[in-house]
Amino acid sequence: MHFLVYFAPTGERTIYHNEENVEKLKVQDLIDWISERFHFETSNGEIDNRRLSLLYENTEIQPTWFVQDINIRFGATVRCVVIEVLLEITKTKLACK
Repeated sequence: MHFLVYFAPTGERTIYHNEENVEKLKVQDLIDWISERFHFETSNGEIDNRRLSLLYENTEIQPTWFVQDINIRFGATVRCVVIEVLLEITKTKLACK
């Protein structure tokens, strides 16, 4: 399995190469590898939370999917973007009631 990973936040690219345990590899494993490779840390704040998301052929691929089932073409590009998720602060809402 060989494909290009484009890390959109920095514009960097790297080649992902893996021939071992391909049938068991999940998208979350790939996200973990990308996090280490590009030194990405998620934010743990109460107001916002960041996560990495992978896009292949303009479709977000879910972390629970098996990479082999997606059939990423040899030499294709998988985009990695940062998603900012705003969380509601329910503690504050409950305190105001």
